Amino acid sequence: MCHPDADTTKAADSAQPAAEETFTIEVTGASMPVYQATPAESSRGNVIIIHDIHGANDFYHNLARRLASEGYTAYLPDLFVRQGPLPEPTREYAMARGQTISFPTAIEDLQRTIDVVERRSPGKVGTVGFCMGGTLVMLLASREPRMAAGAIYYGFPANPTPTENRPWQPIDEAGQVETPLLGFWGDQDHGVGMDNVAAYRAALEAADKQHDFTIYPGLPHGFLTFEESNPNHVGSRDSWDKLTAFYGERLS
Repeated sequence: MCHPDADTTKAADSAQPAAEETFTIEVTGASMPVYQATPAESSRGNVIIIHDIHGANDFYHNLARRLASEGYTAYLPDLFVRQGPLPEPTREYAMARGQTISFPTAIEDLQRTIDVVERRSPGKVGTVGFCMGGTLVMLLASREPRMAAGAIYYGFPANPTPTENRPWQPIDEAGQVETPLLGFWGDQDHGVGMDNVAAYRAALEAADKQHDFTIYPGLPHGFLTFEESNPNHVGSRDSWDKLTAFYGERLS
């Protein structure tokens, strides 16, 4: 499920960032750590990575380095700063912690991150989010006009049972989307449901919002991998090529 620390997608990049650092941002009730990977050459733009329920783990640090090797300054905020680390790195603990995060608070944290990124780095700001993070990309896209590009990996357009922590559904906000969206799902992702993706796409089309969604046959939830031996690699490679082309068009 999604990308736990145990994920094997940790192959080193041939190009490494020129600099890596972690700094903190003051958010409501916490000092939120943010990992930054800066490219060796001049930056082509900025990308905020929004992690899944497993948190800002090795998978996402590696992803930040990969984006830096593509020429982008990558930022990875830890949205679970208030909850703290998992007691054990298991799906059960990750699911339980994930239910405690407040999406309204997470949106505020991400908007504060955009504030800081704009001060630290020249250029436009985009996002990429995974699972929970992909859902937050969709919600942020209807609230944050400063976001020049939003990329979704297997986010949830519809939440059939809203809660106090997750009161909003992206599908209800399609008409307010301010950001060009790029989205990727596997058609075997029964948790998200391809009917929900189709309904969100239709709502965006009806509202004349910019979007480009790809659904990969045979791929499950959490399919992104950089390991060539992984059976999901072909679809992953295609999505990554589309993602970097999208950023090149929208951020550079």
